[in-house]
Parts: sequence; structure tokens; C-alpha cells
Amino acid sequence: MKKGLKSRDELFRRYLDHTPIAMAFWRTFECQRFSQEKLEAPVLDVGCGDGFLARVAFGEKLEAGIDLDREEVERAVQSGSYRKALCASATRIPFPDRTFKTVVSNCVLEHIPDIDRTLREIHRVLKPRGRLMITVPSECFSRDSFFRRLLEKAGFPGLGRWYIDSLNKTFKHFHVDDAQTWGKRLGKAGLRMERADYIIPMEAFHAYERWMILAFPSKILKVFFGRWVLGPRGPVKWFATRWLRGPLEGKGEPGACYFIIARKKG
Repeated sequence: MKKGLKSRDELFRRYLDHTPIAMAFWRTFECQRFSQEKLEAPVLDVGCGDGFLARVAFGEKLEAGIDLDREEVERAVQSGSYRKALCASATRIPFPDRTFKTVVSNCVLEHIPDIDRTLREIHRVLKPRGRLMITVPSECFSRDSFFRRLLEKAGFPGLGRWYIDSLNKTFKHFHVDDAQTWGKRLGKAGLRMERADYIIPMEAFHAYERWMILAFPSKILKVFFGRWVLGPRGPVKWFATRWLRGPLEGKGEPGACYFIIARKKG
């Protein structure tokens, strides 16, 4: 499955049509990194949501997607992003052994308490030598948060720890770990980690944090209308693409998120 590479600016504009600024900013980095990979079919998307990332990043219909949110699965079906989209748990993937050559999952595994069982299920449905590609928050998400550092410098380290603990609790993050921890976890499930690249440089992460609070009201719109944003997005796109151009073009390490590739042994 071959895809044309997309620029961050192009991806950011596409996401701004559908999501608040902070979410569009974060997803742009993830989406671009996924778009750089050649996927070997058949492909399973674990935690597919409404299928928007799959459409933007891969540009082709994937074989299957699963998600716990029934309404999101219905949207994924309507979008035509997958040949089959099912409401199912990653801890009990409803496909036979050795079905998929590739499994992708974008910022999902950190939300699953029983991560070991999930990885065993992914291992089960992968073909021999099949690849798993995921994004997950890195240890820098908690350790080097903008507001945590600000509070620590102001002499309130306890308040800084409370902030990041509250943030992870709000986002339902159960696993915010370093690459070594993920490597051991994957190895335990029979998957060998081939690479763990930082994405979302810290300058970009700090910009995301400063816009994050404005994204929370969009959650209400999503619940009632099935959309993150309403109304014309032209003014938002004009402002965001100019104000965040510098952080959007950022490079370097470390980063607030990992792009991890692992392969099934054997």
C-alpha cells in the first residue's frame, strides 16, 4: 500500500476543518509519521474512531477497524474508511489467528488498562513477521510538561505534580512510559520493537498544552452533534496556520509522543 507523503501544513489544514486547534496540532504530527510508512495489507486499525486519520494518513480503504465506541464505528462505516468496521474491544479482537499483515493504532493503547492482554491479542491476529505501528505518549508528556515546569519554577512542585496527574487522569492515560518500558512490554507479548522515534518536539508539545484548555468544550459538541466543531472554519484556519507555524515546523528530540514499530517474532 503506497501513499504520497503529505506536508504538516496540508495535514494541519485538513484537521482544522474537523477538530479544535489543539487536537488538529497533535494529530498532524502523528498523521504525518504514519503517512511515511508503507503498509502491507491486510491492515487492522485498533481504536479506529470515526476513521478520519486512516483516510488522511493512508488514503486507501483499510481492511478492518475496531473501536469500543459504537457511534464512532457507525461513522467509520459511513465514511468508507474500512472494508469492515466493528464495535469490539482490543482485549478480544474478533478475528482469527494470523489474519493481518499490519496492525496500526493511533494514541489508543495508553488508554487500555489491560495492556498486556491487548498486546497478546495483537500478536495473535498478526501474521508471522507482521508489523505493529503505534503512537503513544512518551515519558516527556508527564516529565516535561509546560505548565508543570512553570509551576515548579514558581516554587510549587507539588502543584506541578497534581497538574500532570490530573491531566493524565482526565485523558485516561494508564501508560505514559519510556521506550525501554514499551520494549519490554512488547517483548513479553512476542513482539520485537524495531524502532521508537520521538515525534511532537517539546516546543510543539508546549504550544499544544497552551491551546488544550480551549478544546474541552468541543467534547460537548462531539457528544450532542457527533462533530468536534461547528460553523465556518476559515477564520480559525487562517489564525492557527499563522500563529502555530513555527512549532508546527519544529524538529528534534526528545518529544512528547513515540512512533513505535514492532514485529511479530518467527
